[in-house]
Amino acid sequence: MALAASEQTDLYPLYRDLLTSLELPAGQQIVVALGGGADSQSVLDLTLRFQQEFPDFRYLAIHLDHYFHPDSPAWAEFLRDYCQRVGIEHIVEPLAVPTGKRLSKEEQGRLARYRRMAELTSPDAVILLGQHRTDQVETLLLQLKRGSGPKGLAGMQQIAAFVEQRRLVRPLLNVTKEQIYQYARAHGVEWIEDDTNHDTRIERNFFRHVIIPQIEERFPSFQHTAARSAAFCGEQTELFEQMLTDKLKNYLSAEGWLELRDWWQWDAKLQRALLRTWLESYAVTLPSAAILHELQTQIQRSQLGKQVRVRWGQVEVYRQQKWLKLKQNDPPS
Repeated sequence: MALAASEQTDLYPLYRDLLTSLELPAGQQIVVALGGGADSQSVLDLTLRFQQEFPDFRYLAIHLDHYFHPDSPAWAEFLRDYCQRVGIEHIVEPLAVPTGKRLSKEEQGRLARYRRMAELTSPDAVILLGQHRTDQVETLLLQLKRGSGPKGLAGMQQIAAFVEQRRLVRPLLNVTKEQIYQYARAHGVEWIEDDTNHDTRIERNFFRHVIIPQIEERFPSFQHTAARSAAFCGEQTELFEQMLTDKLKNYLSAEGWLELRDWWQWDAKLQRALLRTWLESYAVTLPSAAILHELQTQIQRSQLGKQVRVRWGQVEVYRQQKWLKLKQNDPPS
């Protein structure tokens, strides 16, 4: 017997398998990060189905509006009304994002969303995001274009550690954008179509609408194999970072300062790797390769008494006695 269209496109078994594999305790908070698009709205729909089967968890939906689009207040109102209609507890609120000539609006928006998400959720919350395989492939291509290393090429993880004991979970990371549209249409999901998603002047959209379709026409399994390469990079990066973190622990003060005790005995590649790992522990925007090289050079010369002071964005790194310290400045007005 042929399956109905809704059964052929149903993503719930995949979603359910992932959520149950987490072995969540009763009372666990499960949070859906809403953007309004078909991706996060489908995650919300799947979560509502999961709630019917597992009512002992605490469910919450959050939408943070940073006013990047003139229609965003209307989108926020749509999401507020939608959550009320489907009966899920929700938070819909505006979000202030730092701006400035040298600040990336998208990067600052992402950091602000993550900071506020941590403030609004339980310390062990599972936060569900709507990214999918096509997002992963776009990220891989963007990172290739930028000349990124293995960490950048690893893209996004399906399950990633977040602030305190929180976890970021991407239940649709192995699903393509087209599969999500099929699910949303088959299950009556309502979503917002952002017109800027079709502006190919934006790099990600250029890859999505121009480059990837051309590659898939020649190589139909491209998304699958590209995502597999990203997963391999992620596995190797995770192992390498754990080794670096273990080494770094021997050189950190209680305040998180980096002791330069053995710095001049280390290979240049190890110096850069440990610097990146140290900076990532502060959850700040990482410096470009040129700025990281300048920081490494200044530290190298400081053995002879020269000063160390390097700035990028709102971040400043400097040397005080045997310690390398970091501070974050207020954004420019």
